[in-house]
Amino acid sequence: MPNLGLTFFSLLSLLVLSVVYFFLISEKLNKVIVSMLGAVFLIFMQVFRSLTHTSQENAFLFISHNLDVLFFVIGMMILVGIIRDSGLFEAIAIWLVKRVRGNPRLLLISLGYLTLVMTMLFSNIPTILIMVPIILILIRSLKLPYLPYLFTIVMMANIGGAMTPISDPTTYYQAKTVGLGFFEVLSNSGVIVLLLSVVSLIYTLWFFRKPLAAIKVSRSAVALYKPSSALGNRRVLYRGTPILALAILLMMSKEWIKTNTGITLDNASVTLGAAFLCMLLFHREPKKVFRDLIDWEIIFFFMGLFVVVGALEFTNVIELLAHGLVKLSHGSMALLTLLIATGSALLSTFIDNVPYNITMVGAIQAMEKSGIAVYPLWWALNLGTSIGGAGSPIAAACNVIAFGQAEKEGYKTGFVQYLQLALPLVIINSLVAFGILWLRFL
Repeated sequence: MPNLGLTFFSLLSLLVLSVVYFFLISEKLNKVIVSMLGAVFLIFMQVFRSLTHTSQENAFLFISHNLDVLFFVIGMMILVGIIRDSGLFEAIAIWLVKRVRGNPRLLLISLGYLTLVMTMLFSNIPTILIMVPIILILIRSLKLPYLPYLFTIVMMANIGGAMTPISDPTTYYQAKTVGLGFFEVLSNSGVIVLLLSVVSLIYTLWFFRKPLAAIKVSRSAVALYKPSSALGNRRVLYRGTPILALAILLMMSKEWIKTNTGITLDNASVTLGAAFLCMLLFHREPKKVFRDLIDWEIIFFFMGLFVVVGALEFTNVIELLAHGLVKLSHGSMALLTLLIATGSALLSTFIDNVPYNITMVGAIQAMEKSGIAVYPLWWALNLGTSIGGAGSPIAAACNVIAFGQAEKEGYKTGFVQYLQLALPLVIINSLVAFGILWLRFL
């Protein structure tokens, strides 16, 4: 292991991250302003400076490395925003309500497993961008408490991110770097994720037992709902929905396309192409689309957060944390698996799980070269980072999008309020995941 140590810039990066988190938790300042000021301060303090590049150039690399995420989110915001005019999402929401006869608990479970299946097939970010409008429609029309349902889809989107290589950026990077196949990931993580989904839904139903019990949905009112009555702009429905479906299909099959044709497709290119095609077909004015359909607060919050967390990576703080977990194990594979599963879950709750995952992949590869049998550790890392992604409102990209969109509609969730709900479940799920890995591999 490399001999790592904290430098002045490492400590400064930790301090800035702590200050940013303080204001995020206390909600005394707008999160976008806080993250951008933190990023600019780190640049001014020359934290990112190197022999060949200025501090700003290196800092902006952490944004450019994530441009695929940013442009993908922008493309999906435009695409989903335009398709929303068709009434498709309202029709899906009404169909779900009728299927469960207005039962709030069954509705929560149905939405949870719909999110899980969509995440397995589409990836968690587009799933959240599609599911949040459905959730908000149900909340408004049935006068439901918003947090149980919003938390359910965020939680299921995150743990579902471990199911396949296309389900989450961290799983994709790990599978690509290590050489794990689609069905290898699915067979090793899939069963565990299904068990975690059961545990998570039981916990959610228990945690929200009082507000869910207080919901009174009239069955006669539900019977009057008709999915077809929600459909609006039929032109958008018949022309826009196939474009959305094609975009999702291309994202699902991009690895197959690359293997068989050599053509590389990226999520951002697919969604931006589909979005601008819809703008052309339906004569949408770009100025109005950019103003009304893109949540620029989320985009700038992402950019600031990428730089602030990037400072931890640039100054070796994340690498130091990763190697610290290895040293704590004292050569015990069972203890190391436990530390990586639970440590990854807890650390991913408070720092972006993407750079943490990248660093840990390197650390585990170094252990493999030293002769350690690391196969169980890949699944501990995959599951831990996915579980921890649900731990806070900013732990993963899909969380930021979900709570940002909800806040835009008037449904605000406090940082501490969310931690009190999610953190116990993160710990429970990480221990359950370790238990299964221990039974299977150790």
